[in-house]
Amino acid sequence: MINETVTYTILKANGPQLEQIEDSVVREIPLTIHYNREEIATLLCSPSQTEELTLGFLLNEGFIRIPEDVYELREDPIDHLVWVEGKPCLLQKELMSKRFVSACCGKSRASFCFANDALMVKPLTSAHSIPLKEAYEYTNFLQSHLPLFQATGGIHSGGVGYHGKVILTSYDIGRHNVFDKLNGSAFRSGLELENYIIFFSGRVSSEILLKVAKMRVPILIARGAPTDMALSQAAALNITIVGFAREQRLNIYTCPERISG
Repeated sequence: MINETVTYTILKANGPQLEQIEDSVVREIPLTIHYNREEIATLLCSPSQTEELTLGFLLNEGFIRIPEDVYELREDPIDHLVWVEGKPCLLQKELMSKRFVSACCGKSRASFCFANDALMVKPLTSAHSIPLKEAYEYTNFLQSHLPLFQATGGIHSGGVGYHGKVILTSYDIGRHNVFDKLNGSAFRSGLELENYIIFFSGRVSSEILLKVAKMRVPILIARGAPTDMALSQAAALNITIVGFAREQRLNIYTCPERISG
């Protein structure tokens, strides 16, 4: 069983009083990923779902596209190393960090920060919609199914939903890792996410929005706030962004036709 927390002896202040207590702190590990014997990246993450995180990361970065692209996956859980043997990828490693500068402006497609984003992301065509009641149900799921957050306060969480049912869940210290884990889990299960929903505990930045776009998910429901760049990209890519989703309240920012009253 994976140890996801570490216990520390701390001093807790309550007004003028100091008390020594035992406190649970969430674990963080460096996970180093190798693809075809080449080191690709080291991700700082929670120690759970590391194989799913690896697959989701490789999928989102364009190294793999279909399950048949992965020949073998091996992991060293002690030293936090993962080796993946797979189909040689068309996108070279350098594309992960090569800046892509777009001349688009006005109502043109939103600019992307990296070259592989521009190559991989296209506007969604899904007409899938959900009732407002279903959106609230996903929000309430996050509030009632976060025991590790309640114990440590140190993680983000998310899930994939379909017709009111929660299909997949993940959590991690890193916002981006939550989406890679969900994508890796869907990849392993053979799920195509074009008519599914993602719900998420944090805020929506442009980087988060691009992960959703790569997953081809039409609706993102978040407890946090979106940024202006995320909304610009969401509008250009035909993705519905819901923010500040709490109990019976939420804001619909883009593509509102997918949420019915």
